[in-house]
Amino acid sequence: SISVKSEAQVSKCTKILVPMLEYPLDIRGVLIQKTSACRDPNWIAPFIWKGKFEMQFEKLKPKMREKYRLLIESDCNYNARIIPRAAGLAARQGMVSLAKSFIDYYLKDGADDSYLESRALALLADEKMRVNRLLNFRREWPKGVWNLQDAPAWLIPTFIRRFRKLVNTQAVTIISGGHILGPGNWQWNFESNSVNPSSVESAVR
Repeated sequence: SISVKSEAQVSKCTKILVPMLEYPLDIRGVLIQKTSACRDPNWIAPFIWKGKFEMQFEKLKPKMREKYRLLIESDCNYNARIIPRAAGLAARQGMVSLAKSFIDYYLKDGADDSYLESRALALLADEKMRVNRLLNFRREWPKGVWNLQDAPAWLIPTFIRRFRKLVNTQAVTIISGGHILGPGNWQWNFESNSVNPSSVESAVR
């Protein structure tokens, strides 16, 4: 779903936005793209993105801004509604077109699309199965370090939330596998009680 930009597309975006913006490949980036003049952004791994997304939505009407907020907060949240969660999951996996379909469906209010709903349930079921497999205490070595090198980086934001609920709230380091836009292993450092990494850096093992 992530296209390689042609020279013409790059030139168009460069004229509109200088310098060309980098967007995180997650629900935030997809929503920013929907409100941006540049429709073909430079996607980067979300855990190395240092931008601010709040200002991108200031010009939206209050009702739409609230829906965008709920979409962002629904990502990785097991208690959120199915379609907003699926939108975030598809975005993290790099399926931008599918994420946009979920977003548009959510924003329509009252629409009914059994295909999209089934696709959403299948995506979420697959993610849940992957996360459950990783919640294995044998993966912790040494103490406080979880070795998840076989798990893609996009899965860690959901994993840490389940970890906090089912395992503990102590400080923890997670070594994940690579990302579509960031190959190699990554070290995620979380402070106690936090689901947001204090730092993410390349892991040399």
